[in-house]
Amino acid sequence: MNVVTPWYPDYASSYSGVFVRQQVDALRSLGAQVFVEVPLVYPAPSGPVPQQVKVAMRRLAESGADNLFPSDGSTTWIPSPVPSKSGYAGRTKSFASSISLKREFQPVEVDVFHAHLGVPTGAALDEIGDRPLFVTEHQSTLSTIFTEPQARDLYGKTIESSNGFFCVSTALRDQIVDALGSEAGDRIEIVPNIVNLSDIEFVARTRYQFSRWIYIGTIAAHKGIETLMKAFKSYRQRYDRSASLTLVGQGPHVAWTEKFISANGLRSAVHLAGSKPHQEIGPFMVDADVMVHLSESETFGIASLEGIGSGLPVVSLKNGGADSSWGDMERECGLLLELGTTPDQIADAVAGLADGHEGLDLQTGRKMVESRFGPTIIANRLMTAYETSLR
Repeated sequence: MNVVTPWYPDYASSYSGVFVRQQVDALRSLGAQVFVEVPLVYPAPSGPVPQQVKVAMRRLAESGADNLFPSDGSTTWIPSPVPSKSGYAGRTKSFASSISLKREFQPVEVDVFHAHLGVPTGAALDEIGDRPLFVTEHQSTLSTIFTEPQARDLYGKTIESSNGFFCVSTALRDQIVDALGSEAGDRIEIVPNIVNLSDIEFVARTRYQFSRWIYIGTIAAHKGIETLMKAFKSYRQRYDRSASLTLVGQGPHVAWTEKFISANGLRSAVHLAGSKPHQEIGPFMVDADVMVHLSESETFGIASLEGIGSGLPVVSLKNGGADSSWGDMERECGLLLELGTTPDQIADAVAGLADGHEGLDLQTGRKMVESRFGPTIIANRLMTAYETSLR
């Protein structure tokens, strides 16, 4: 099979598309032969891609395909010039063109294609592919895609022509139904991301003392970092002067975070750990008391589920992903707060959970994560779908 995804770990980003690689690894563990193609956006001037650029790319490929399409094992990266202001429809066209060029020099002989993202990736494969097409949707930019009429039409066509269209959460499917109608929703199945706990030790907490907060993820405004910092400051001032916060990750809001730390006298209380490989995050969770994630919108929310799997209570907003994945286990796993909850209210909620933790049952939480999102479980569902399409 051939997986095509715009997000996949490489030398520049060990985090980008980790969930896609986990899916690939799980499929391979069941005996599937998986080839991965990664189209990469190369910004180009507005208007058609200049003919000299196309000629130069072809000449470079003719001199040796690896010169234009670098590979690492069975993964190949594909440069895709995307004109500015061309929108998602333009990106789809560029992906289709660059993938076609790559396959001219490096053909793939497979039974099925599996695209990650309906637009641009799935729509590009729908245009050029000649095998059964499956699509997994997990991007947070659907609202932007659906504001572009041409991209919206491409998205609907991709759902109709695919052999299987999967969303990683009900929140994403609901968003598609709102935009495209119930008929589109009838063709969508929920197949969540894999949550692999093999590198994450479970620690049974015998008492709950929420002095050590942890956040794992991108340090970005849309992840609720500002609300998190303000909530932690409030909790420390009003409930626990010894409280600490560890931030594991990197991102565009690091500078803002550092300024907030300095301005509020939190230098000794907040630890910016930077990005860590997945296999190294387990010890950070072992040393924490509670995971706090305050993103207002998540397509799935792997970090929260990994926290639950490690035995950590999780405090999150009702952001779509968390509701879908563990909302029915909130009592056992932590707290889900309404959107718009203020930093002071979040601090109060954490303190209240510490005082009223009798319902927490993180051992059951870990079993829930393993039974719903384990690698073999998800991979078997995908393999069944692939095999059904080939009968």
